[in-house]
Amino acid sequence: MIPTPSLRRARFRPNDLSYLIAHTTTPGRLLPANIAQVADLIGYRGPFAELRQACTGFANALIFAFGLLHSPDCGPVAIVGSETGSVFFDPRRASTDAGQLINLLQMGDGAGACMLARPPAAGAARVSSAFHGYSGFDLAPGFSLTGSDVPPVQGSAPEFVHAYAQVARHGMGLFADGLAALRQLGIDPSNVDYFIPHQANGHMARLLAGQINLREASLFVNADRIGNTGSAAVWLALAELRPRLRAGESVGVLGAEATKYLFGGFLYVHA
Repeated sequence: MIPTPSLRRARFRPNDLSYLIAHTTTPGRLLPANIAQVADLIGYRGPFAELRQACTGFANALIFAFGLLHSPDCGPVAIVGSETGSVFFDPRRASTDAGQLINLLQMGDGAGACMLARPPAAGAARVSSAFHGYSGFDLAPGFSLTGSDVPPVQGSAPEFVHAYAQVARHGMGLFADGLAALRQLGIDPSNVDYFIPHQANGHMARLLAGQINLREASLFVNADRIGNTGSAAVWLALAELRPRLRAGESVGVLGAEATKYLFGGFLYVHA
């Protein structure tokens, strides 16, 4: 979960950063924030913040980062998405608790980072049109992680709770909501070269192509090889896709989060 390789590739030193923003559902500890340990490990001495959010945390982090970068005095901002979901899988209960099978398939481990700065030139690669939305008003969570509402019992651990049938009813609609948000921002999806959807599983390209009228070949998915890495997934997918892009090609990111049926995304244009 240390963003040092990303810093090196961006030619930044840790203390060149003006802010460090993290998003994760599965922090190694609740207090102090998980990102405090990241700051210590990379030798960063500046301010940081952490979002407790799942698969659309990247979008909220971008919106906050854009606000910071509007200040002419702001230097680079780093965003780190990480998960350690495997620890929530209990193999002893897998034969009797269907939720454990979901944990096995859906809750992976990974980390990815994104470095943002004000563009040095008009032709630089850019991230724009970040959005985040909420479609879950008055709906029960699609999945949740127990916290202080459930009094802790010595020797017990927090658990993910899944509402499978409800996610099946409402989950796919979040991608249509994301496309609608792009259109509201003046972006025609038919003019976008590639899309990175939420990396829930390795079949997302086939599943989504028939649901939201996008070409299957334009949907980039790497979950079939690295699994669902939650908060890290979008950054890892974009990092893998970028070397294949030609200058001027665009990537639309469509995040979906079943916790309270959130959607989010952005547009990336390659240089």
